[in-house]
Amino acid sequence: MEDVVQYLLEVIGLRYIANYHTHVKLCGHASGMSEDYILEAIKHGLKEIGISDHGPIPRSFMTPQEYINNWLDRQMNEVAYRTIYLKDLSKTIEKYQKKIKIRKGLEIEYLSNHPEYYQTLLQDLDYLLLGVHYFETPNGLYNTYEPMDDLLLTYYAETVEKALATGFFKVLVHPDLCFANYRDVAGQFHFTEHAKYIAKRIIIAANQNNVALEINAGGIRKVRIPHLSRLDFAYPRYDFWSVVQEFPQTKIIIGSDAHQPHELADEAVQTAFDFSDQFGFPLLETLSFE
Repeated sequence: MEDVVQYLLEVIGLRYIANYHTHVKLCGHASGMSEDYILEAIKHGLKEIGISDHGPIPRSFMTPQEYINNWLDRQMNEVAYRTIYLKDLSKTIEKYQKKIKIRKGLEIEYLSNHPEYYQTLLQDLDYLLLGVHYFETPNGLYNTYEPMDDLLLTYYAETVEKALATGFFKVLVHPDLCFANYRDVAGQFHFTEHAKYIAKRIIIAANQNNVALEINAGGIRKVRIPHLSRLDFAYPRYDFWSVVQEFPQTKIIIGSDAHQPHELADEAVQTAFDFSDQFGFPLLETLSFE
C-alpha cells in the first residue's frame, strides 16, 4: 500500500491539484466528514478541494413514492444540510484555510419547476454540480439506474439542457451515466446513432453554457467493459468521449467522486487520467469562481 501511495504522490501529484466531487457520510452511502477529506487532500498535495455531498431535495417537489424510489429518504435532508453540513464546512474552512483552499458545494438533481430553490442554495455555496440520477418524463420521475431506451435518453438530454441553461451549475458530473444501462431495440449494449445524437446534445448544452464535463473516477471503481485495446467502462464510456473529441472547445475535468477519504487520490483517479490520455484531452486543473 505504501508503494501505491508513493506512486500516486509522484504521478498524480504532478497533474491533479484539485477535486470538486467529494461526498461525506450525510449522503447515506459514504464515510467521513469534510475534515477527513481535507486531511487526505493535504497529504496528497492538492491545492484545492470542494466538498459536494448530494444536495437535499424537498419532499414537496415530488410524490411520496418518487421520494422513496429515488433514495432521498436515505440522504441529507434540508435540516441536516443547514444544521450539520454547512456548519461542518464552516468549521473546517476556519481550521484549514491556510493550508488548502476549500470550496463549499453540492451535487444535486434538477427539477425544472423550482429555480428559486437553487438560487437559495447558491447563497450559501461556491458551486453546484449537476448529477442527473433521475429526470423528468411525462409519466413522472425516472431513475437513470433503471433500464434506458431511446425515448428515455431523450428525456434525460432535455433535463440536462434545461438545467445547464439556468447557469446554476459549474460541472455536469458523470455526463455519460445515462448510457450505462442503455440498450438498443435488440437489447444489446451498443452505442447507437441515437446514443451519439444524445451525446452531442449533452456536449453542446455544456459548451453553450460554459459548463465542464467530468470524467468520473467513481464509475471506474465499478464495472469495466472488456476491451483488449483500450480502457472502457460503463462510465466513463469510451463511445461518449469519442463524440466529445468532435468538440475541441469542451471543458473537461477529472472528478474523484470520492465516497471514502482514501478514494480522493486512489488508483481509479490515476486511471481516469489514463482514460483521458487516450483522447489527448486538455484538462482543467481547477474551476474558476470569478
